Amino acid sequence: MLLRCALLKSININFVSSKMALAPHNTLHQAVRSCPICSTASTFVFTSKHHKQIYQCGNEKCGHFFTPISRADQGICVRDENIEEESNQSLNIYSERNERLLSLFKSYLGNRESPLFFLDYGAGNAHISRTFKDQLQNNVRIYCLEANPGCKDLYEKYGLLQLSTLNDLPEKVDLVYMIEVIEHLDDPIKAMSQLKQVLKNDGMIFLSTPVGKLQESATNAYDTLSHLHFFTEKSLNLTLAKSGFSEIHFTYYPEMYPLPSQSVVNKPKNLVKDLVKKALPKFSPAIVNKLKNLVKSLVQEPLAQSSSAHGIGHLVGITRPIGHKPTPQP
Repeated sequence: MLLRCALLKSININFVSSKMALAPHNTLHQAVRSCPICSTASTFVFTSKHHKQIYQCGNEKCGHFFTPISRADQGICVRDENIEEESNQSLNIYSERNERLLSLFKSYLGNRESPLFFLDYGAGNAHISRTFKDQLQNNVRIYCLEANPGCKDLYEKYGLLQLSTLNDLPEKVDLVYMIEVIEHLDDPIKAMSQLKQVLKNDGMIFLSTPVGKLQESATNAYDTLSHLHFFTEKSLNLTLAKSGFSEIHFTYYPEMYPLPSQSVVNKPKNLVKDLVKKALPKFSPAIVNKLKNLVKSLVQEPLAQSSSAHGIGHLVGITRPIGHKPTPQP
């Protein structure tokens, strides 16, 4: 799973949204509620496997799915008591994926002066940031913002800097990554507006969230009890627009998914090594790089894609504050 623990209490986000009224947990559903993204009347569409009432916005330019907030900590996910063990287990699964994700980020960031400044927003067990720090060492400073008190002593062990609130961030950052987080937040528009203030002039946000659909079995968005929002492409881009960010043109990112198995991963890696070893004495570095890219496009990326849900199971992309430098394409 790509589940990351969201932050709610300790990051200056109000738990009680002005757009969503609190309701007793066991009351019958209301026929109509207000969409938390565009305030349009929204109707009850189904009850999820977790007995959550799911509503859909009636605005064709939004179409957002959501569940009413019935308690203040509803968006906070439950984590293992031993958070470090959980982090290590996640690393065993995602370390190779995380390295590919870092390469993607570096391609967007370009040739910036070191150190880079990252914010892991909703850091959870921080397996992603641990990989990034291990790879970049002193060339990066990574701040972790996390509400779960069980993570308190984890980050410093791995050279990561813990924040209690967004206001504690001492400097603006090049990159914010919030992977499987925005769906947990009570007020996504307010949260994104706050994040805009901590970015450098050429800073960016990478985010992902499982896509919301009318058919529950067509997505894993409803599998996690602490999800509050189930974004459509339109409702996520509307959220970004309302908080001052550029539109995302959603596409498939193989960097989001681990390859099927380590044995399968090693085959293309070893193939690349053999090609490089044989080609290096005969060809220029440019030709060698082309061979690497060819293996990646023909073998590694299709394998990664085969491990994901059919089609786009997650909404993923890079966004920048409107008026800032345009997002480069890697």
